[in-house]
Amino acid sequence: MASSLLVIASVAPAKELPSLDLFMDPELTKLFESLPVQEGGRIKPLLKMANVRLQSMRALQSIWLTDSGEADGKPLVDPATQKPLVKEGGKPIKLTSVQWFLMSWFRPDIGRTVPLFKVDNSSAIAELGLDTRAKRSQYTFQEIEPARELLMQKMTEYRQIPAKEQTPEQRIIVELAAKYLDYDMIMGHFDFIRSPVGENADKLPADIPQPLRLSKSLPAVAKALTSGGPPMQVPWFRDFAQSALGAMMSGNPEGQLRIFPDSDKAVEIWHGPGEMIFGTVNGSVNPSEEQLQWLGLYEDLYLALPDAAKFKAAAQTLVTKVQAAAQARGEGQFVKLEIHSIKADYFFYAQWLFLVGLIGVGFTWVSPGSKMDKVARGFAWLFLGAATLMTVTGVILRCIIMQRPPIATLYETILFIGASCALFGLISEWISKRGLGLLISGLAGGGCMFLAIQFDTADATDNLQQLQAVLITNFWLSTHVPIINLGYAACMVATLISCKYFIQRIFRQVSTGDDEARFMTRTAYGFVCFGLLLSLVGTVLGGIWANYSWGRFWGWDPKENGALMIVLMCLVILHARLGGYIREIGLHCCNLILGCIVIFSWFGVNQLGVGLHAYGFTDGTWPKIYAFWGSQLLLLAYGLGLAFMESKKPSASKTVGA
Repeated sequence: MASSLLVIASVAPAKELPSLDLFMDPELTKLFESLPVQEGGRIKPLLKMANVRLQSMRALQSIWLTDSGEADGKPLVDPATQKPLVKEGGKPIKLTSVQWFLMSWFRPDIGRTVPLFKVDNSSAIAELGLDTRAKRSQYTFQEIEPARELLMQKMTEYRQIPAKEQTPEQRIIVELAAKYLDYDMIMGHFDFIRSPVGENADKLPADIPQPLRLSKSLPAVAKALTSGGPPMQVPWFRDFAQSALGAMMSGNPEGQLRIFPDSDKAVEIWHGPGEMIFGTVNGSVNPSEEQLQWLGLYEDLYLALPDAAKFKAAAQTLVTKVQAAAQARGEGQFVKLEIHSIKADYFFYAQWLFLVGLIGVGFTWVSPGSKMDKVARGFAWLFLGAATLMTVTGVILRCIIMQRPPIATLYETILFIGASCALFGLISEWISKRGLGLLISGLAGGGCMFLAIQFDTADATDNLQQLQAVLITNFWLSTHVPIINLGYAACMVATLISCKYFIQRIFRQVSTGDDEARFMTRTAYGFVCFGLLLSLVGTVLGGIWANYSWGRFWGWDPKENGALMIVLMCLVILHARLGGYIREIGLHCCNLILGCIVIFSWFGVNQLGVGLHAYGFTDGTWPKIYAFWGSQLLLLAYGLGLAFMESKKPSASKTVGA
């Protein structure tokens, strides 16, 4: 379809506009949240799709109807009534993602005035010839609309530049244009019913009944085009194509709204209103009576407005029939569980429980051995245990929903390793009862949950991704990936213990050879041994899988090299320790190097953009990796200096090795 068709006309509807209150109705919101849709190869609730769409534009999953998009802004005005959009008590309205979807679909006049597009660089706005505000601000659709043509031109121009060579302003403009077009299609989603041919209704062929309802006239529309000359030269069809584009709701086929399951189970891909319309017009689809009935149900939804009772009844009918059709196909059985997982938000709340648990750990340091110490330790156990349980539960629910092993993306490695480190810490604490395990559990678990949330927000895509069937059912992959990530977790626990060791040495809380230092050394060494076992087994299983899938056991892929480096470093630590080349300080220095290698294998190789394992490139990751490496190098420099100074002591040869 020509790029000019991406401009969806905004034609004022002739019928009375519904009140925004209707789309904020809790019962109706819950109903639409549970509507099964197919996107990205899997069946998910509409709630998930709405969350991802809103998050991609605003970096949040809810939105305030104020001039700033925040709670403290001035309420927006309803364009139809010229009254402030407020709830009881005059407070601003906050919409969930699904309520935002409904508002955008059925009240696009309001949607155009909502500060939706977050722009982090005002220079990009200035380049479009628009008025700038703060360096980071929210802009509305109607504020950007005057620069639409220029925005599209610059997007086309800048997309020719490789992403790594784009300036920050160019990158922002490309992203803004994509978001602008996406929201344009969302607001125009019901234009194929609201205003299917714009102002050209009088130009429709006589054999197409008026008013134009595609559930009854779609075949006739397609037939009329075959005898009317080139389609884009037919006046009414140009507007028809523009309005029908909104029915797609995305220029990406994977992101189109598909909510009509086919009764034939052999047809894996669900139908959507946009795909049905364009497929029929271009002759690639011959709509069945069943498909036209689905389209009729969709039309009934819009035509029921503004009557609230009729709209709710039409919505109930549509959702119920989609759910029943999905169930008949054996699909969508985990939609309710996914809604529960989204609303429970296990990882978000676990993050705060880890933090509270860490505070409890801090209180155990105030007065060791006292009553407060015991109370604080119990407090820490309670919150860290609850946080770990929530994290593990969240990971398990994801496995059930997706019917696959827990790791398929870089985001999922963060969740899995965070849960594993927290669990390792609690098990260690159960055995030793020295407080170290609680600290590791809080730091690693809380840190990974925070990182996962930031990663998910920045990525703004569906974090539940469907694997190919061959990958889901492959035993070697299902075991290799979790085991290698458990190896990462064990090695990172050893690194965290060594970080604690050197920080305590800096503040003179421990000294070489004392009880606490020996305990940390033994514990860290144990985790290195455990990490070696897991990393070695995981690497071998990965080779078996590679031989099964790619016809070779080893290919010197960056990810494979990273795993091998971890195994080799663990072996170096083991042999150096057994051979007496390193002892206390030397072991902890080596653990810092091990942590740097793990971070490289975990995150760094994905940033290289090469190899069969490059599945998680993310902008802005290298600075974070460098920051971690920098912190470890500083501790390593301190550790080497400490080892050198202690080697000068007369008794050093008996107590410590560098």
